Parts: sequence; structure tokens; C-alpha cells
Amino acid sequence: MTPLPQGAMTSRRGFLGLVGLSAAAVAGGGLLGGCSAPSSPRPGSGGATAAAADKLTSLTPTYAAFPGVKPDLPGTVSTLPGVPDVSGGFTSYPAAPAAALPRKAGRGGTYKAMTPLWGPPPPGLADNSYFQAVNADIGATVEFQITDGTVYGDKTIARLAAGDVPDIMVIPSWEIDKMADFNTAVDKAFEDLTPYLQGDKVKPYPLLANLPTAAWQWSVWNDKLMAVPFPTEPYPFGLLYRKDLFDKNGWNANPKSADELYQLGKEITDPKAKRWAFGSIHEMMWPTFRVPQDWRYESGKLVHKYETPEFEQMLAFMQKVFKEGLVHPNVTSSKGANEKDLIGAGQILVYRDGLGGWKELLQQHRGKNPDFAIGVFPVFAHDGGKPLMYHGTAAGIFTFVKKGLPKEKVEEILSILNWTAAPFGTKEYELATFGVEGKHFTRGGNGIPEPTDLGRKEVAYTYGFLGGRPLYVDWSYPDAVKLNLEWQNATFPFIEKAPFDGIRIQRPSKYSGLQIPTEDKFTDIMRGRRPIGDVKQIVTEWRRDGGDEARDFYMKVLRDNGRA
Repeated sequence: MTPLPQGAMTSRRGFLGLVGLSAAAVAGGGLLGGCSAPSSPRPGSGGATAAAADKLTSLTPTYAAFPGVKPDLPGTVSTLPGVPDVSGGFTSYPAAPAAALPRKAGRGGTYKAMTPLWGPPPPGLADNSYFQAVNADIGATVEFQITDGTVYGDKTIARLAAGDVPDIMVIPSWEIDKMADFNTAVDKAFEDLTPYLQGDKVKPYPLLANLPTAAWQWSVWNDKLMAVPFPTEPYPFGLLYRKDLFDKNGWNANPKSADELYQLGKEITDPKAKRWAFGSIHEMMWPTFRVPQDWRYESGKLVHKYETPEFEQMLAFMQKVFKEGLVHPNVTSSKGANEKDLIGAGQILVYRDGLGGWKELLQQHRGKNPDFAIGVFPVFAHDGGKPLMYHGTAAGIFTFVKKGLPKEKVEEILSILNWTAAPFGTKEYELATFGVEGKHFTRGGNGIPEPTDLGRKEVAYTYGFLGGRPLYVDWSYPDAVKLNLEWQNATFPFIEKAPFDGIRIQRPSKYSGLQIPTEDKFTDIMRGRRPIGDVKQIVTEWRRDGGDEARDFYMKVLRDNGRA
């Protein structure tokens, strides 16, 4: 069983989809390879921390919206603590992107920056006209230490342990979650940015001030602002489906209950025609059965998701779905099936993916099939009642500055990160994303940048990692933008209000380590390899091996924040 993400961008796939990248978009492909857990020693010895995000606002920059770019379609402004906004959407590429900054960001300095990349690295600075052009526009030299994304956690941990960090270091949240005591490591390795960015001190960096306050709150460790955040979207996933084939066959794209979904699966599935209803859908069944995303607080007690009756009901439903053969056999056999290929071939019709996967599917398949279309099921509850939807945290990637650098160098680095935070619709964004017009890209239909051969060779997603920029729903496919935003805005009222919303928690390492082995056991139940009656035994083992200890930690968090 794939562990449920705690946010939209808590995995490298989630991030890449979020920023609209696919295997074809980055340095030779191979972008979406697997990500292994670190095997090297973790810095620190364990422990966990928690802080209410609303209490961190005094440490964060004063928000000031950038006036230069307005989306074509509105999103939803979140009023829920720690929950990201629904970003607005663009239905076309701007005809004449304008400069966001009046002058060069840098002062001529040179800085080393460590970033991940999933795919072959581009040529180095000396042989890369894209890097040279971006650095010239910034007014400083960024020398990238591009690191294989599949081992990025290992490399990060090794450098932290050795005290050998570059001037600028990007660390994704999914790697931080693997580190036993990051709150100690962050103090030793990185500069406190509070004196530079707190409150109105952010004014010299207007594009950093344009980042959401909730994202900045997640950049605080040990009561200090330690990083520049990359904001996230609210939802970890949805049930994507082949809209063109549903429309053609008159299938129900709006099931109202688990039984209607099951009946739909039976109607669609035809192994003789090499057609199965479902790929991986079980993660979306968790909220469908109103299983809490992590914990539920009721009657003065914390109840974990595994301990709820809804969780067992969800397992029983999925066991039936697998038993009836409604899931593609490649998914059932755990072969690591490429579900985007399967849905493109019409061998599966419905599967769970992040919303960023929507664009990736269109990029992958619409060129070969102009009728290819994707939709997303409206959220529903298993019993036909009020739906529930999970949400993520407000930031998923963080950029840190090396501790001990002179003040003027820290300020120059922040100016560079201000440049890289330029939003969609600006010249800076276009240069960082596509390179130089006429050299790295040309304009195709509707003015959309299309890479040249040199662009495919030299341009890699590097500067985009350095400073977060406000999200937007992508302009590439206007029909999809409208459907995407309609779904996001309609789903927002059903977001789960959880007991720890707005509290930034570094999970106990022992508790985090329990998740994968425990959910592997539940996978065996779903796929019929263990009986449903084994749920109680597995939960007992989880409690014994650290679940009850985690409950004590989380109860203390609630008490410390006046919620229990």
C-alpha cells in the first residue's frame, strides 16, 4: 500500500506534476524514476517538534501581492489554518511577458547551489548558454551542483552530517521527513533568515513577499525563519478518468457512492477487450469512506485512522474490487505498472493521481490522439452522504542559505531567490523556465514556447527549485484548466477539518518508520492475501511498535496548543 501523502508535494512525483513537468520536459527524460529511501546515517538522534502556524506569523514576511499578473480564472482563498489556497488559472500564454524587477538582482557574486534532477544532467556552466544567460540576467553566478534526485536524500544527509553544505541548498519536504532530527541539523547548517525577511524587512524582496503567508509559516524551525518555501496546492490527489471514452460510451462519470463506483467498475471491465475499470484507486477510497487523514479527536481521545471502523470498511470494499478483477492485473501484481501508459491505451479508465498528472497525461497522449481528454470525478462519500477530502501542508520544498556567510552575501542570495520567485507571466519566469527566445525556444501556436534542440539539451529545471513562486493552473490546455479549477473550487468546502490543522509538526521518527511496513500488511488484506479479520492483529502490532507512543506525543501537542 502506498503511504498516503500528507500534502500535494510530499513526493517528487507530486512536485514534478505540480510544476507541470514531465519526462519529456527535463534534460533527456527519465524524470519520474523511483525514489529510494536513504541508507546512510541520519543526522541527529531522533525526536519531534510541533508549533502552531498561527503563532509563527510574527516571524514571517508581511504579505504583499505582486500586481503584475492576474489569472484568467479565479481560485479559492483559504481561510482554514495551514491549508493552501486554490490557485487561479490561465487559459492562454501571455503575449508580452513584462519584467517583474526594475534592475539586476545580483551584485556579481558567485554561489554554489545544490538541487535535485530526475534525469541526465545538462552541460555544466562553462558549456551551457542557458545557465550563462540566466546568470547574466540575474547579475550573479549560480553554479549548480546538480544531484541525482533518486539519491538526493542520501547525498543531503551525508553533507549535513559532514557539515559540508553549499551556499544554497534545496531540500524537499519528503527528504526532510526521512531525517530523524532535522530541527537540530537545520540550526547547525543554515542561516537564520528572520533578521532579513521578518515583517516589513522583506520589502527589498517584493517577489518573496508575494509568497503565501501559510507557506512561510511552514519554513520556521526552532522559532526562526530558516528557509524560502515553495508553495503547494491543497489536494494530494483525485480520481482521474478518460473523459473522451466515458463520453463516447455513456458511462457514469459522477458516481455518488461506493456501490455506484463498484457497479461502474463491473460495467467497464472486459478482460477479453483488455479493458479494466481501475488502476490504483485505494488512496482515494480513504477519504471516500471518511477515514481521517491521520488522527481523529473525539470524546477527549485521539483515534488513529487504522483504528476507525471506516478504515476496515474501506479495506473490505477494496478487497471486493480486487477479488472481482476490476483492477488492471499489472497493478494487482505490484509490477510498478505505468498507469499513465495504461490509461492512454484505454486499458484502465480510472486511477488516482495528483492534479499535476492531468497535464502530463495530455502532453503524453493528445499529440497521438486529438480526442484524448481527462476529467476528474467529483468527490463523493461511500454512503452517498457528505463527502470528505484531504488537504496538504502549505509548502513542500525549502531553500536554505549556508550558515555563517557575511551579511552582504546573504542579502545577495536572497535577491537571487527573489528573482527566481518571479511568477508566471513575467520575463524572469520565462527565461528561467524556457531559456532565451530564438535560441532555446521558439513560439508555437498561441505564442506558447516550444523548445529547440539546444533547449532540450541545455535547459533543465534548476533555477525553479531555488525560490518558490506562486502556483497557477497551467495554460497549456484551456479546456483542462477550466475543468481543473471547477473541480478544485467545488471540492474546497469538503476539505477535512483535522485536529492538527495549522500546527507544524515534525513527526516522531519511530512513528514515521511504522507507516510503510504497516500499510504493506493492509495491502495484503486488500488483495486477498490475508483475511479482513487480521485488521485487529495488525493494529495491535502497530500500537505496540510505536503507535501508542505517537498517540502520547500528539496528545501533548493538542494540550500544548489548547485543543485538548
